[in-house]
Amino acid sequence: MLNYSGIQCASLNEVLKNTGIISDGIVDIDQLRRLELKYDVVESHYSHMIHCKYVIIIKDDENILRKRMEQRGYGNEKINENIEAQRSDIIYYEALDLLPENHIFTVNARGMDINELYDTVKKLINELLKK
Repeated sequence: MLNYSGIQCASLNEVLKNTGIISDGIVDIDQLRRLELKYDVVESHYSHMIHCKYVIIIKDDENILRKRMEQRGYGNEKINENIEAQRSDIIYYEALDLLPENHIFTVNARGMDINELYDTVKKLINELLKK
């Protein structure tokens, strides 16, 4: 959706599949960190591991996250891993290893519909792109 608003956005998972950096669900972290992308926004739960200026973390209600992942065909182990990652803020702390705290943003999507979330994230991205 962001691409239609003039923000160049890519799915990192698709890029990784196309470049062979991900195979059988395993990401080559060394190759990932050397990856240079020319997008305004890269979307993925790995994106905080690449060279970037900012990280936006979206958190949602655990039940909604579980349901969404079940609909996408993920098994319980992967679902629980993602829920635990959200609970523990591991993405935030991994991003903090690479970026200053004022370059990491968290959006609480709880209670938002997809349009509200889109508007919130789009507004934040546009503000960051002006910097």
